[in-house]
Amino acid sequence: MTQENIKEKLKEEFKNRDRVISVLTTDGKFRIAAIKNTNSAKTAQQKHNLPQLPAFLLARQLAAASMLAVFLKGEERIILEAGGDGFIHKVFAEAIQVGEVRGFVVLNEELQNKKHNSLNELFGTNSNYKVTRILYSKNEPVTGIIPLRKGDISSDLSFYFFQSEQTPSLVILDTSTDDKGQIEMSSGIIIQAMPGTTHQDLLEIDKIVSKIDSLNSILKDEPNLENMVKQIIPFDFNVMKHYATDFYCRCSKDTFVNQLVTFELDEIKQMQAEGHNELICQYCNTHYYLDDKDFSNIISTIQAKQN
Repeated sequence: MTQENIKEKLKEEFKNRDRVISVLTTDGKFRIAAIKNTNSAKTAQQKHNLPQLPAFLLARQLAAASMLAVFLKGEERIILEAGGDGFIHKVFAEAIQVGEVRGFVVLNEELQNKKHNSLNELFGTNSNYKVTRILYSKNEPVTGIIPLRKGDISSDLSFYFFQSEQTPSLVILDTSTDDKGQIEMSSGIIIQAMPGTTHQDLLEIDKIVSKIDSLNSILKDEPNLENMVKQIIPFDFNVMKHYATDFYCRCSKDTFVNQLVTFELDEIKQMQAEGHNELICQYCNTHYYLDDKDFSNIISTIQAKQN
C-alpha cells in the first residue's frame, strides 16, 4: 500500500468515526446533544455476541450515555441502567466526557423462548430505569430511578428527565439492523429546555421533532452532525463541544490482578487448584488468563500483606 493510499484510508477512517456534539441555542433556551454511534454499537454487539433485540437496546443505551456525558466535565461519569425480571435483566451503559463509552446486556436465558409482544415485556413486570452521575462536586453518586414505561430507552429517558429532574426533554434514539440482526446504523439527539423556556417554545420544538421520521435517514444524507442539528432545530446555536467517541474499556489484566490480591489466600489457592484462571470483563467481554507465575505473584503479595 502506497503512502498516498494509507493517508486516504486514515482520512476515511477519521471521517467515519463516531462523533458527538453539544450545542446551546443563542437565546439560551435549549441545549442539544447529537450523536452518530454506529461503530460503537457494532463493536458492542460483536464483543458481547448479542442477538438483534439486546444489541438494538444496547446501541440506544450507549448513544444516550454518550450524549449525556457531553454535558459533564473532565472524567465525570454517567451510568444508565434499564433492568427488570424479564428476559432482558439489564442493559448497562457508562460514558465519560472524554469520548469513552462501554456497556453490556445481561440476559435471563431461561426466559428467552417466552413470547413478548412489546419491548417493555422483555424487561418483565418489575422493571426500572436508573440514571447515575459521578460528579466532581459531589461526594456520593447522584442517582435517580423511575419505573420503566415502554422499554424503548427513548421514551423512558424522556420521562426520567420530566419525572426525576423536572427538565422537559425530547429524546430520539434511532437504531436499525439488517436482515441478519446485525447493527446497521445508530444515532440519537437529546433536546433539553433550559430555565426561562416558555411553554410555547416547547410546543414549537415538539411539533418540529414529531415530524422526524428517521434520524438515521437524515444522517445518511447529511453525515455532519452540526448540519444535521441545523436541519432539525429552527434556532441559531453555538457549538459547545464536538469530539470523537468510541466503545472503549480501561480494563486490563493488571486491574484484575490488583483486585485478586484483596482476596483471601485460601480462595486464590483454590482457584489455582481448580484451574479457574479465566477472567472476563463484564463491560467489554475481554478474556484474560492467569498462568502459574501470575498465581505465584498474587499469593506472594497476599502473604506479604499478612506479615
